[in-house]
Amino acid sequence: MKIARARRVGQSLGLLLGFFGITGIGMTHLIFPGLHCYACPWAITVCPIGLAQNLVIFGTPPYFWMGMIVAYGLAAGRGFCGWFCPFGTLNDLLSFRKVKIGDALSYSKFVVLAGTILAAWIFADTMFCKLCPAASIEASIPYLIMGVAKVNRPFLVHMGTLAATLAGMVLIARFWCRYLCPMGALLALFNRVSFLKLKLDKHRCSGCAVCTTVCPMGIEPHEQYDNHNCIKCGRCVDTCHLGALSLGFGVKDDK
Repeated sequence: MKIARARRVGQSLGLLLGFFGITGIGMTHLIFPGLHCYACPWAITVCPIGLAQNLVIFGTPPYFWMGMIVAYGLAAGRGFCGWFCPFGTLNDLLSFRKVKIGDALSYSKFVVLAGTILAAWIFADTMFCKLCPAASIEASIPYLIMGVAKVNRPFLVHMGTLAATLAGMVLIARFWCRYLCPMGALLALFNRVSFLKLKLDKHRCSGCAVCTTVCPMGIEPHEQYDNHNCIKCGRCVDTCHLGALSLGFGVKDDK
C-alpha cells in the first residue's frame, strides 16, 4: 500500500499544478506532462496536445515542444498517466471494472494522435480541443458557471463527448487512457526506454497472475511489464505477495 499512498501524493501534485492559477499566478511556458486544458481559467501550464496543434497550424518548428516531450518520456514514460495526470486521476476514480485490454484496440490512441495532427493541418484549427473531454470539465463547465460561456452547439458537443467518455470510464477501467488519449500515445512511445520501470524478478514470479486482477489497464504485468499500455501505477507491485514485481528508476528491465 506504500506505492498507492505515494501515488495519491503525486496525483494531488498534478491537480495542484494543473489548477494553481486559482492563486492568481498567470500562464507560464511550462508544458504539462499530461492531458490538461490550457483554456482552463486556472491553468498556468500549456497543454501539450493543444500546443502541438497550434505549432502545426502556424508552421512553427516544434523544438521546445519536442524537447519537453522527450524529457518527460525518458523520465517516466506513461508513469505520468498513472501518477500525475488530472484526467488520469478521474479515470482512476471511475475504474470500477477491470476489463482485459484488447491488444489491437489499444493502438487506437495512436490513430487519435495522428488524426489530431492531421486535422490541425487540414482545417488550420485545434479540432481535438473542440471535442476533448478534459476541456469540457476544465474549461467549458467553469466558463459556463462564470457566465462567460453559453449553452450553444460547441458547448453541447463538449457535453456529449464528456458524457460518452465518462460512460466508457465506468464500463471499462481507464477507458480514455487505454484507447483515446493522444498524450498517452506520445508517452507510450518512450515507455520501454524510460528510466521509471516496472521490473520483474523472473526467479520469484510463480505465474499466479494475481497482478492481472488489479491492473486498471487490463494488461498482464507478469508478462507485459514493459508494455506500452502500462501506466506504472504500482498496483500490481502492492498485490504481488512474492515480491516479483517492483517499481523504480533504472536501466535494467528484469532479473
